[in-house]
Amino acid sequence: NVAVGVVNADNDGGPSIDVSGSSDGSSDGCPTPVEAEVEEEETPLGSVVESSGSTVMSEGGSSDSFTFALASQPGSSVVVSVKSSDLSEASVSTSSLTFSPSNWDVPQSVTVTGVNDGLDDGDQSVNIVLSADSFENVLVGATNIDNE
Repeated sequence: NVAVGVVNADNDGGPSIDVSGSSDGSSDGCPTPVEAEVEEEETPLGSVVESSGSTVMSEGGSSDSFTFALASQPGSSVVVSVKSSDLSEASVSTSSLTFSPSNWDVPQSVTVTGVNDGLDDGDQSVNIVLSADSFENVLVGATNIDNE
């Protein structure tokens, strides 16, 4: 076996790589690969416009709405899931919104309706969660006004 030594000295002050071989056959002279963890940065999903600047409904069955549009034009259709974080306090008018490359910037409406839980539990905060694969979730904070 022949020992092989390689030094890659960085000329701008960064780290250098030093690889040395072994003549005893215990190493092939190559460094053990190290898998670097790369954190994927999620793309913002879109923007929300709430009526009157907030989303407030009541247990008496009143509703409020907001609109949503994607932040950028997709290459293909994007289905955005729409869910209430607490179905005992708020329901949503649709379970999904579909945007295409041609309508990605046209706001679509979601109506949030208060649910009467029969409890004297005060006003309750609920998140409406908008999500799609490979995108960061969007949370719309809503308040369900207690009627007991």
